[in-house]
Order: sequence, then C-alpha cells, then structure tokens
Amino acid sequence: MRAIVYTAPLTLEQRAGQPEPVAGPGEVVVEVKAVGICGSELEGFRSQSPFRIPPLVMGHEIAGVRLDTGERVTVNPLIACGRCDRCLRGLRNVCRTRALVGIQRDGGFAERVALPESCCVPLPDGMSFADGALVEPVANAVHALALAQAHDPHPARVGVIGAGMLGLATALVAQRLGVPEVVVSDLSEERLETARAAGVAHAARRLEGEFDVIVDAVGSAETRADAAALLVPGGSAVWIGLHGADAGFDGLALVRGEKRVLGTFAYLERDFARALEIVAQLDTSAWVRSEPLDAGVEVFLDLLERPPAHAKTLLVP
Repeated sequence: MRAIVYTAPLTLEQRAGQPEPVAGPGEVVVEVKAVGICGSELEGFRSQSPFRIPPLVMGHEIAGVRLDTGERVTVNPLIACGRCDRCLRGLRNVCRTRALVGIQRDGGFAERVALPESCCVPLPDGMSFADGALVEPVANAVHALALAQAHDPHPARVGVIGAGMLGLATALVAQRLGVPEVVVSDLSEERLETARAAGVAHAARRLEGEFDVIVDAVGSAETRADAAALLVPGGSAVWIGLHGADAGFDGLALVRGEKRVLGTFAYLERDFARALEIVAQLDTSAWVRSEPLDAGVEVFLDLLERPPAHAKTLLVP
C-alpha cells in the first residue's frame, strides 16, 4: 500500500510497501479518496511535537469509501472512551483518554486506513470526497463559535485573526450563523484575496475597533494579546490556533473588562453534523487545491516553507 510515513523527527518518507491496515473489533477499513493536510500537522512536525510519535501515518481530515459496505463517508477522527466523567457529561472532545486518528494511531496519508466504525459519517448524495474532507476542519470552527455563543448568543461583530483554513472556516461559519459583521485579518494579502473570493465580506491586514467575539486562529503571543485587547467589555476571545504556548495578554485588563478567554479543542458530534450541512452549502473551489498522494512528501515540506494563498491542500491517492 502507498503511504506517507513520519519515520523520525523532521523526516517523512513516501512508501510503496506500507503494510495494509487490519480492522480490529468494531473497526472498518476505509479506502481514502481525499485527505487534508492540517496546519496542526505542519506545526507538530516542525516543533517535533510529543503527541505524534514516529513511525506514524498522519492525516485526520479524511473522506473515502468503506470497503465492507461501499458507503461513501467522511471521518470524525475523535475517539473517546465513553466512560470517563467528561464523556458522561457529553464532552467527548475532552475525554480523559481521547485519541485521534492520524495522531495516536495511523491516519489517512495512505490508500487505506482502519478506524472505529463509529468514526464513519455518511456523506450526503452529491457531496464530493474533496468537500467531505473539509468537514473536520469546519467542525472545529462550528465548535469554537458555539462556545462563544454560550456567553453571547447574538454577537454583532466577530473578528477572526488568521485566514488559513481554520480562520477562513470560522469566518464563513459566522456569516452562515447570521452574524451582522464578520472581519478576518491576515498579514498575507494573498490569503486575504482568497478569503474575499471565498465569500468573506470583510478582510483586512489587522482588526480595528472592538468586537464581541474574536477567534484567534494563529496562536502566537501577539495574536492572543490582540484577541484580548480588542474585545468589548464582557466579550469573549476564543483560542483555536496552536502556534505557540505563550499567552501574551494583559491579565489585569482582562479582569477589569470582565473579558473571557476560551480554549477550544475539536468538536462535539452535533458540531460535526452541523459542519456537514454547512460544507454542503459552500463553494470551495476558490480555496482548496488537490495534489496526488505520490507527491505528498514534497507538497508537505513545501507547505512548511511557503504557506500557500489557498486555505486547504488535499492529497488524493
């Protein structure tokens, strides 16, 4: 089987003879038709994250076909125990022993992948595999905004820092939710043009003014500081970006303004279902590019060196 394998720190290999995946109890094998390269994989590879232990086949944004039934599916890669206190409260995304396909077990940078049957979500008729692979990142955006709306159900102004995949998805989802004004910022004019082409009404190099909600899809000390500083009193900053560990913001200003900083991780099943509905309504042609799996190592390393204008790169076996 052809696959891209993370074999050692800072090392990827293109393999033609990777062993075929074997489905365990309660599992199925999915033939991968499209898989996204996530920014978290690029950051994890660059920083030699301890969460991804080689040898590993990465890739958690997957769409394909179940070999046992022939059903077209997208994959919810989050695996929860269903028994811990978090799971019993419905918070599967913060399960005490959670695992993710492509991180704690082999993922979709391959022709086939074995995973729990419960991870398979049927694709609607007419949805392409390319769009099916976008459901997972869009689900992250749905969940991030749901956390903010728990405190302010009807924000008038939402800012998004970063116009990569997660930032763009957040802006598009916020518009779909009916937020009156959504602004996305990025230092790359190319990415801002992509955001505009994708349908984001307001795109600028920096956020200006005050916002009810700001989603930081970058995760640097500077962007986290901006996310907190530009909130209205009582507003919410949601951190989804993973660039670094430093918080960077003024804690006293946070207290005096009764502002909130919310971390967000992954999604709940209802967020994934909502993301599937939203992706079915989007025109993704302006911000998605597909590349062959056989060129995957070169494509991955190129993304590390030169972030592209488009928001998402997919690999197609």
